[in-house]
Order: sequence, then structure tokens, then C-alpha cells
Amino acid sequence: MQTFSVTPELIKSKILSNYFGYLKLFTSHQSNFLSDLYRRYNCLDRANLVLFFAKKTHQAIMRKKEYDLNYNLSFETFWDNQNEADVDSSTIIDVAKTTSLPKETTRRKIAELIKEKIFFKAKKNIIWKPNDEYKKSYNETVNREIRELAKLTKYVADKIGFDISTDEIDREYKKRFSFYWFHYLNLQLKWMKLWKVQMQDLEIIMIYMQIASYLSSRVEEVVSHEEVFSKPDIINRPMEKNLNVSLSATSLSEITNIPRATCIRKLNLMANRKIVTQDENSKRYFINPDSLSKKLVSKELVEKLQGLYSEFYFIVIKALSSRNNS
Repeated sequence: MQTFSVTPELIKSKILSNYFGYLKLFTSHQSNFLSDLYRRYNCLDRANLVLFFAKKTHQAIMRKKEYDLNYNLSFETFWDNQNEADVDSSTIIDVAKTTSLPKETTRRKIAELIKEKIFFKAKKNIIWKPNDEYKKSYNETVNREIRELAKLTKYVADKIGFDISTDEIDREYKKRFSFYWFHYLNLQLKWMKLWKVQMQDLEIIMIYMQIASYLSSRVEEVVSHEEVFSKPDIINRPMEKNLNVSLSATSLSEITNIPRATCIRKLNLMANRKIVTQDENSKRYFINPDSLSKKLVSKELVEKLQGLYSEFYFIVIKALSSRNNS
């Protein structure tokens, strides 16, 4: 039997001390998550609203456990559970506050999602109730997200000395899907809100995450969070070794599903704000170290963001450890 003690603070410290190693997996997972959302909803603000109501659905499903300890929370039974879930109503003000969207924008985008039959309005209550074609696409996407999240969780588990395989984590996520996905969506809503407040544009964050993913995949050395912000030029090292860490607008458009013209417009905004730099010859974009020194992507913000993920890993690893010891 494996005895194990862990805290969110321990997890956070391990992530920050192995920052670039963690980013290799994290930026790939997060950029894929955002790109999948954009592909399904053509707008991350609309996607944010879906996450809000999906989280409430999982919360309602978990309440079934209060009356039936054997209630099945699995990925396999999710849509059947969703049909039975009694989801609490939410006001426009509640939704706008959680997603950091203006009230009128929230109202308008909810109306769009109702028209597209992703949301359903029963009296004054909004319910996330998509059609069968959507459900099939959703299952395929979430199945992939679970696998990527399992790999990310495995990396963190290894760093804190918790012995568990990726397959075990994957199975656990699917077995008690609504429990873990409620916490995961709650994390994503908070993560997106922090970036929304900082950048005012979630598509900019998606593009930034993709460039960061490309960069971190080419950094072989161990780099801590402290080193990244005390010596921001460290992100230029791959270029000094003639490693390509830049991406074109066309590539970013293909990866993120953002139309090329929109991608170029947002990249120009990012360049004006010194978040990225465009190479004069290749016309490709790379992360500007000044984005760190000018506090656009501040050390404090990154610590806050990783603190959110650390809380999630703590919940997962605590649950996994408890089940292993039972």
C-alpha cells in the first residue's frame, strides 16, 4: 500500500521548478483544448458559455450521489445522466460574472447558441442540451482531451513521487467522469477569466499558447519559472542554436482553426503590444521576451494560473491515492 502526502503548494513548487519541462505538455494540451473549443463554436467567448453550463450539468449529475452512492458518474453514461440532471437556473448576471463577458454580449451569444440548438430554453432556465451529431463529436474530442490530461497528470505525479501509470489515470477520469470534469471545467473557466481580464481577447491567448507550445518543444534544458522571468532572453536560446521557434500566420490559422485574415489581424495586435515579434525576412512570429519584462505575461499571473492547475492536480492525486489505498 502506497502512503502519500501532498499539498497544492508542493505541486505548484514542483511545476515551477521544472517549468519548461511541464510546459512541453501543458502548452500542447491547453492550445489543443482551446482550438477544439474554437472549432466547435467559432468563438471562444461562446465556448466559455458552454463550459459554464456544462460545469453546472456535471454538478447536477454529482448530486445524484447524495441519494444513490452507486450512481454511475462515468464517461460512458454521461449523456444518459445529462438527460436526468436537474440543473439549477442561472441569471445572465451570474453567467457574465463567471465568464467575464459583458451582460449584453452574454445575452446575445446565449441566444445564438439556442438558435443553433446547443442550448435549450425551458421557461426561464437555460440547459445545455445538444443534438446527437454534436454528442458524437463531443465524445471523440473529450476522449482525446482525457488522454492528454492523463499524460499531464502523470508528469506531475512523477515529480511529486506518486507512482501511477497514464493508463490508470485515464481509466479513473473516465470511471468518475462527472466528478473530475466538474473540477476541470471549473479550472478552465477560472483560467480563461484570468486571461480574459489580462488580454481582453481569448483568441489572442490561443495563438500565444500555440507559439509557446512550439517554443517549449524545442528547449531541451531544465529551465525554472524563476529563470524565465529573471532572464527573459532565455527564450531566445533555441534561435541562437539555429532552432526554428517561430510560426507563420498560415500555420497558426491551420492549427487553431482561426481564419487566416483574423489570425493576421490578431497577430498584428500582438506585435503592437510587444507580445510577439515578426521576423522581417520569414514573416514568421515568435514570442517577444519583452512580453515578460513588460508584465504582459507577468510572473505573478503565471504563478496564479499554475496555482489553479495545482489545485486541480491536488484533487485528482488525492482521489487517486485514496482509491489506491482503499
